[in-house]
This record gives sequence, C-alpha cells and structure tokens, in this order.
Amino acid sequence: MPSNPYPNDPANMQPNPDQYPNDPPYTQPGPYPNEPIYPQPGYNPNYPPYAQPTEVNPQGSPYQQGGQNIQPPYQRQEPYRQAPKDQGPRKTRYVIAKTIDYITWAILVLEALFLLRFFLKLVGADPTNPFAQVLYNFTGFFLYPFFGIVPNAQYSAHLTHIFEWSTLIGMLVYGLIFWILKYFLRTTISRPQEPIY
Repeated sequence: MPSNPYPNDPANMQPNPDQYPNDPPYTQPGPYPNEPIYPQPGYNPNYPPYAQPTEVNPQGSPYQQGGQNIQPPYQRQEPYRQAPKDQGPRKTRYVIAKTIDYITWAILVLEALFLLRFFLKLVGADPTNPFAQVLYNFTGFFLYPFFGIVPNAQYSAHLTHIFEWSTLIGMLVYGLIFWILKYFLRTTISRPQEPIY
C-alpha cells in the first residue's frame, strides 16, 4: 500500500485507537429478559396440524377413468338470441320503399322516351323508319289523352318539322302524377314528426 503523501492533512489521517483510552469496547446487544415471546404467525395450539389428503381424486369424479384424469368434454354455449319482434310494420315499410324505387325507375325511362320523341319530331325524323315507328307507337299510347289539347306547330318547306305540344304537356302531367304518388307513399310510412321532403 503506498504511503500517505499528505501525512499532516487531518482528512487523510488514520484513526488512532490509543487516542480515546477511556471508551469501553463495543459489545453486541444481548437478550432482553422482559421481552415477551411472540408465537410464530399462523400457529394456533388449539387446532391440530394440517394433514395432507390421502385421496388424490374423489370417488365418482366425472373426469376420471381408470385412475387417470381426462379433459372435460367441450360444451358449446349458444349465443344469446333476442326473441324476434313483430316484423309486420318493418316489412310494410320495405315494400312501400321498393315500390317507390320501381316507380321512380319507370317514370325516368318514360320521360326519357318522351324527350326523344319530342326531339325526333322537332328535327323532322322520317316517320317510316322502324325505330321511329316503334318509338311513336309506344309513346303514343301514353300521350293519347293529350293529343289535340294544343295545336302542334309545323314549319319547314314540307312541314316535316313539328313542335309537338302534346309531348311536353304529357311529360309535365306524368311528372306531376309521379311526384304526388311518391310523397303520398312516403307519408304512409314516415312518422308524424318526420318531414316527407
């Protein structure tokens, strides 16, 4: 061990046991005669000591065969199913809603055919053309109540260009009927506080 380079420094001086000759030597604390003796935790002299069970598995165990344990059978638990409610009003709402969809599809197709008829009449399409004949005959069935309600305007040298007012009036009337029918059906399935628009 290297010598102390600073022998006069009090911080680095070793303690001298002869410096305090009157101090008694330190002794370990001995037993205390007045201290009570506490029993070990969990010990009760009034109860007999715990005995290990001698039977490994109880008799009649449903999961023991031939002295060997077996896994219990898997029991599937059915999920909770709520009792079905009355589906009558819900089915009625669905039927009416689908009816509105079908009517909307039909009126859009019909209005498109009316518009095509009006355009062909306006540009003077050949009425003997097969496509024009089929279109005129089909749309004429729906426009029959409006023929002659307003005289049609004819122009050009051969009067082949026709401004057909009956087609425009038919488009307006069928669109109005569809609007009334649609919102009437929606009123039957909507709640009183719900708007129908």
